[in-house]
Amino acid sequence: MTATEQRIGKLAAGDLESLRGFRARAGWMLRPDEGASYWLRMPAGDEEYFRKLPLLGRWIGLPDGKMVREGRQVPEAILPGDGWRSLAEFFPLAPPPRGAPGMPPVPVGFQLEKDDADLPAGALLCDWESLAAWADTCFAPRLEKLRFACSNDDRAFVCGEPLPPLRGSSFHAIGRLWLPSGYRLPDHVWPDLLEELLGLGKNRIAILHPDGSHEEMDEENLITATRAAVRASLSREPV
Repeated sequence: MTATEQRIGKLAAGDLESLRGFRARAGWMLRPDEGASYWLRMPAGDEEYFRKLPLLGRWIGLPDGKMVREGRQVPEAILPGDGWRSLAEFFPLAPPPRGAPGMPPVPVGFQLEKDDADLPAGALLCDWESLAAWADTCFAPRLEKLRFACSNDDRAFVCGEPLPPLRGSSFHAIGRLWLPSGYRLPDHVWPDLLEELLGLGKNRIAILHPDGSHEEMDEENLITATRAAVRASLSREPV
């Protein structure tokens, strides 16, 4: 494959959001096709990303403009020469609507998939009272290996090792995403792309749930677990 060749794909209109995270990559172009689909072209050097996209078909774009379907040797079509637009034009940057009271999370159209990899849990979502009762009797050096944050609906998110032996939902981390134990992201949803779609900054995390919903928090809200900190949090008093 020469440096002048391109990778060509066809994408359903409903899957365009899967490209948002690549808006800054050079040479990624889109062109509407007949029906609810788009042509996508990119440099051949971006093959790693190309393989993971939810494409309807894949081709090699030859230097003379001809297209060879993946797995074949004979050209079957000519790549359209006009009507192409960069991803940056399709997905212009805009400030995320955050900070306003009552604003819902940014919607993301996918469902988590069941997974039997049995990854070790690194966090637990449990109720406040259970955490408080356990913290009162826990050996202090073990307790202080944990970090936690509390919500206004009587839940606590605890991370660290070893996790407290409490009833609740366990999670494992992928980047800044916390996925429920026994679940994984679909193959076409990359962690870094999802982080960008959610608008997560360097200090913000998202907790994903099997029903497709998610919650977000700033990492600075996760504080070291001490008896005093747990009691203060549950009583809404400053630490």
